[in-house]
Amino acid sequence: MKKFIKYSGIILILFSFFIVPDFYAQSCSWKNYIDCPTANVSDGFFVNFNAGYSLASDVETQFDVNGSIEYSIAGFVAGLKVYTEKSFCLDLAYQIVNQSGSVPSLSIGLENITNNSYVSPLGETHLIDEMYLPRPPEIASAYLVATREFSSNFEMTFGLGRGRFVGYGPRSKYLNMDAFSEEKHEDFAVGLFGGLKVSTPIGASFIIETDGRDANTGIQYAAGMWKGTLSLSKIEHFLAGEGSPAEKSPWLDFSLSFSPSGGTERLLVRIGKLKLSLTDKESGAHIPGKVIVSKENIERSFNILQTQKAIIRLEPGVYKVTVFSAGYKMKTAEIPVKAGADLDFAISLSKVINPAIKQSMDLTKEGADYYKRGLLMQAKQKLDEAISLYPNNQKAQKGLQLVRSALAKNISALKSKARARENAGNIKDAIELWEQVASIEENPSATQKHIQSLRDRLTASRRRPAATTTAPKKAATKAPAPKKPSLSKQQIADLYTKGLSAYFDGNYKEAVRYFEQVLRADPSHAQAKRYLGEAKNH
Repeated sequence: MKKFIKYSGIILILFSFFIVPDFYAQSCSWKNYIDCPTANVSDGFFVNFNAGYSLASDVETQFDVNGSIEYSIAGFVAGLKVYTEKSFCLDLAYQIVNQSGSVPSLSIGLENITNNSYVSPLGETHLIDEMYLPRPPEIASAYLVATREFSSNFEMTFGLGRGRFVGYGPRSKYLNMDAFSEEKHEDFAVGLFGGLKVSTPIGASFIIETDGRDANTGIQYAAGMWKGTLSLSKIEHFLAGEGSPAEKSPWLDFSLSFSPSGGTERLLVRIGKLKLSLTDKESGAHIPGKVIVSKENIERSFNILQTQKAIIRLEPGVYKVTVFSAGYKMKTAEIPVKAGADLDFAISLSKVINPAIKQSMDLTKEGADYYKRGLLMQAKQKLDEAISLYPNNQKAQKGLQLVRSALAKNISALKSKARARENAGNIKDAIELWEQVASIEENPSATQKHIQSLRDRLTASRRRPAATTTAPKKAATKAPAPKKPSLSKQQIADLYTKGLSAYFDGNYKEAVRYFEQVLRADPSHAQAKRYLGEAKNH
């Protein structure tokens, strides 16, 4: 279906050109929209035919046809326009900047380099609606133009020019600087021009433009080496009050361009787009940086903002792309860019690891291991050390939140048990429970004061009766030497802590198992004995 549309368009272009032998030429350049120049430049050799037909009945010239040839290389364009056998002009243009990101393409040009001051596409005859008094001379019509492609389907052009870009019509007079002056400066006045182009995937484009002399609209179709434009120029003449009846002369225009070197393809699909943003691999937050794009001996660099993607326009090819940001490891990749492609990459970068950060990461792993084993105080100690070395260690921060939440749960359970012992009058056991609370609280001052008050209560409640007889002394026997524990003090403490956690969580069987392991390693561990007995009674 696409091939049918493509070749049907070519046949329509050729057929339209040959059935209209004499037309008026509104524009004679490959790079123009209809009449307004653009900043787009395509290398190659081009042959252009332009023609027009006046829709007014009472005009001196009803039909006219013109032609031109152009050659473009490395951004420089030279063209020769032929209006009649005695009227011809030289046009020059140069592309200063090709579009990159938000910066548009920018070109300068000089049209109508000839020996006549006043130049018209009709040759020696002039368009009646452009016979201004005074009339800006069209010779050496200099201009500066910018073109920006916002997407593969939409672009805009805006420019300033003298000579043929300046007019004094009822409405066009407001598009030149003389609109701000009571006098007319036909030799030096500068006029505005511009237009927009909306393209479709099948090659057809819709164009509307205006300059200091007329407004135009039309349809352009490009296929392979051919490009044709059918347009309606001077559409302002359809408006009421636009000049006298004799001056109303809208034109139906047609142009056909041919490029033996295939310049059309490069013009329409000459670029692809590469969009880049950078993120922190650990947090996912956007970060600023730079990108270097290189191909063969050409290298270009672009800034990547934290809040905006870098948009890079590239000709088709394979590019080496290197991205980097301060404090991060750089990344390099080869990216193929196709004509018309729209590539979007969000690249995550890892921080450069210094010794302090590495040590912090190792401590974080140790803390996570302690947490899994239920050793919360040891886990808290490791995670606190990790954060002190690297305050932005988010894994350590999240792990510390989990540890604190688990500790808060254990503290709440221990406090409930301690209060229950107090209420039952078992002050000694309550003191032991409160001491465990103080050992894991971050600010235990209030708990320590409460422990001291309980100790005072316990001392005051003790009453010892006086002895009336003296018991005979027993022969002193040498106590057997305690067995050396089979586990280290730290391992015994870890087992006892796990036993307490299981006991206060109501998992008494598991608590019995831990306390028995403690007593096998250290039979004199009094607290393990007591809690073992209580666990077995439940």
